[in-house]
Amino acid sequence: MIDTIKSFFALLLATTILTISGGLLNSLLSINMSLHGYSKQIIGLVMSCNYIGIISGIFFCQPVVKYVGHIRAFAVFAAVLTAISLLHAIYIAHWFWALLRICNGLCVTGLFMVIESWLNEKVEPAFRGRLLSIYMILVYFGIGSGQFLLNVSDVQGKTIFMIAAILSALCLIPISITQSVHPQPLAAPRYNMIKLFQLAPFSMFGSFTAGLINSSFYTLAPILGLEIGLQISQVSWFMSLAVWSGLLFQWPVGWLSDRFNRLTVLSIVGFAVMLVSISISTMGESGLGVLLMLTACFGVIFTIYPVAMAQAQDNIETENIVPVSAALILFFGLGACLGPVTASSIIMITGPWGLYHFTAACGGLLGGAAWFFRNKLSGKVEDQVPFIPIPKTSPIVSTLDPRGDYDGFAEENNIDE
Repeated sequence: MIDTIKSFFALLLATTILTISGGLLNSLLSINMSLHGYSKQIIGLVMSCNYIGIISGIFFCQPVVKYVGHIRAFAVFAAVLTAISLLHAIYIAHWFWALLRICNGLCVTGLFMVIESWLNEKVEPAFRGRLLSIYMILVYFGIGSGQFLLNVSDVQGKTIFMIAAILSALCLIPISITQSVHPQPLAAPRYNMIKLFQLAPFSMFGSFTAGLINSSFYTLAPILGLEIGLQISQVSWFMSLAVWSGLLFQWPVGWLSDRFNRLTVLSIVGFAVMLVSISISTMGESGLGVLLMLTACFGVIFTIYPVAMAQAQDNIETENIVPVSAALILFFGLGACLGPVTASSIIMITGPWGLYHFTAACGGLLGGAAWFFRNKLSGKVEDQVPFIPIPKTSPIVSTLDPRGDYDGFAEENNIDE
């Protein structure tokens, strides 16, 4: 396993640098627009454009990678991402930043397609699940760590945008100098969205709900922190704590997901999101300690998508994994486009804690629907695939079929089912 990690060190290092840059830029833009006096609805609309780019990238990035190869495609996407980070500092206007966010989402999807196709193809099946777990840890670590870079410089100055750009450029280095043989060109699958939705309807709904909740939190939580009187350093802890606790929640939720009906677990997660959201909206002003403790519990929102994806893989054939995985991210992106816009409208009516009114409603709707359909759309627990927590970055890494990988790992290590 150590040799496997060494052989993929360049990819994993590039992933860490890239997610640190993304974590910084996402919170920086929300805070910066808020300090410049933009309304929350404008901020929500601008930030949601990032997910329009992600959705577009699912369809447009694969042909680019296929045409020029993985390393050159990565260089193109990283160079454009670097320029995008700098352009934010050159000209501040909501319509211009909206265009930049669309381009940002498209480039990020392309970068992760390269990284994940590399990981997914070249690692041996017996080690793939564990390597993807390490990959997931680095994604969450990077996003959470990026929040602390908000303290390095004035969030309204140009220097901090330069830092984000430098990180985007640095992720080029490990990929460019790697001696690993790059994978075969990507084959762009055909998508029939109606058929894919029929294969895993509730997984699509769960992914859509995860998009609503996650994007609204990433976009509006930094602004909420400022409005309730937190300093930038405290906002950094506030955001990173939620992300890192999301990583820790993957294992207990995954353990439950492997042993009980997936929709039952998804229902419990949905109701947990609702209860934590209500608690934050009613008790969040009691003190910073209470807010941070409840925010750590709020990290459970990051388990919705992996459970929904695992539930989809329980019910589909191997040949459908690639298109269904892409469809899940597409539905996540659609929800992510709507989340900040809807939540910001609620905030305009109810105040900053309206963010958690919105996430409570989404969690309650997911929990109730999953509980209602738990016996109608789920198969037998013993037929479920092993839960592998995978972040929603691109469709490529989700092509992993846990059934095949687990069988090979079990046979190699003499594990009895």
